[in-house]
Amino acid sequence: MNKALASNGVVQQLEHALGTGHVPNEEKRRAAQLLSRLKSPVQVVLIGQPGTGKSRLINMLVGETVIPETSDLPPLEIVFGPKPRTVYLMADGSEQARDGLHLDQLSPTETAIVRAELPIAFLKRQSLTELTLSGSPLEQKTIVDWAMSRANIVLWCSQNFDTSEQALWSSAREALKDHSFLVLTKADQLQMKGVLTDRIARLEDVVAEEFYRMYPVATIQAISASGTDGARDEDTWTSSGGKALVDAVAQLVETGRSADADNALMFLNRYAPTLPHAQMAETEPPSHHQNVETGDEQPQNTGSNTGPNTGQTHTQTQNGTAHVFNEALEFLQSRADQMLNAVHENGPDQQTIVLDHCLETATKLSELMMEAEAGDPSLSGIQDDVMECSDLMVLFHLEKSEDAATEAVTLLLQLKKEMSVAVAT
Repeated sequence: MNKALASNGVVQQLEHALGTGHVPNEEKRRAAQLLSRLKSPVQVVLIGQPGTGKSRLINMLVGETVIPETSDLPPLEIVFGPKPRTVYLMADGSEQARDGLHLDQLSPTETAIVRAELPIAFLKRQSLTELTLSGSPLEQKTIVDWAMSRANIVLWCSQNFDTSEQALWSSAREALKDHSFLVLTKADQLQMKGVLTDRIARLEDVVAEEFYRMYPVATIQAISASGTDGARDEDTWTSSGGKALVDAVAQLVETGRSADADNALMFLNRYAPTLPHAQMAETEPPSHHQNVETGDEQPQNTGSNTGPNTGQTHTQTQNGTAHVFNEALEFLQSRADQMLNAVHENGPDQQTIVLDHCLETATKLSELMMEAEAGDPSLSGIQDDVMECSDLMVLFHLEKSEDAATEAVTLLLQLKKEMSVAVAT
């Protein structure tokens, strides 16, 4: 299923849940935050010293010349709009708007931010903000702090990323660092000077600690790859470094969107489980209650056994609760075996493999548990624990540390122990 359509389906369900009173009052704020994130574009902020090629990089990302070469602008936002429009956000909070794009003209005095609205589909998914590090060190720190407060992804544009820039960026939260890139702009000039290779080597350790990745980009070359007829020279586009950066940003945007949609689904499963989750049915294989070939609903065996449980994993108990627990235990055991095999086959990056696997396991387990009928107190309690586990797994996954991986595995083991006790009693 198309990811955008899936996200739209979750948005509609959240709106419906809020409108029909399914969400408890104390959770409405969180639901509203999830809804806002899903309905808003991902905020990509480009920041760097004057003359580091931020405007050209924006033109490359958008795919057309939005910012003229001679522009000298306050902080600039590029966002989606139904028609070209330039909005001047004044220091006193007021706005002045003009139809058309006027970035080649002086902004009115006291302009705090210039917003360019353009009918470009790319901007529905991600908006762009350009910030220039100028003024005193304190003023630059204020600019960086403001960027950190609004950004989902940062592209730090530099040709050197010296100690002063490193100091400004060092206070960024770890989650933002994990979703940001160091872009070595004007890479062709660095190459001509014979310093590009050494510069990359010098910054590798810094990037490993402070960014998701580093990309050298020859921006003018990347822009020239697209002809006036719309055709693109793929070799030039690739060799410029532009393709690698654009693809990496797009992947992070989609990953963030998927994470937001997953969080919203888990929220709906917990607080509005009676709502139909259509996108899950279209993206996941048929459940054990469906005929795999036809998709028709299969009648569930709710009959009781007169004898004790003989150890067969699919034996139905009197109220069906033990069957749910047994199925969940089987699932957890199979996932544990899969994880061990995955770690064994892909040894070097065990931490990421474990976190990815635990998050997927918790998500699938929550779906399995929510399929069961409500009413049994023991089942209801573990359903709540599974939902809480899913929420925590998202946080562990974002942290991406060895401790987070250990805690994720421990949490699943605790759930397995709790289910085993429930079956035994």
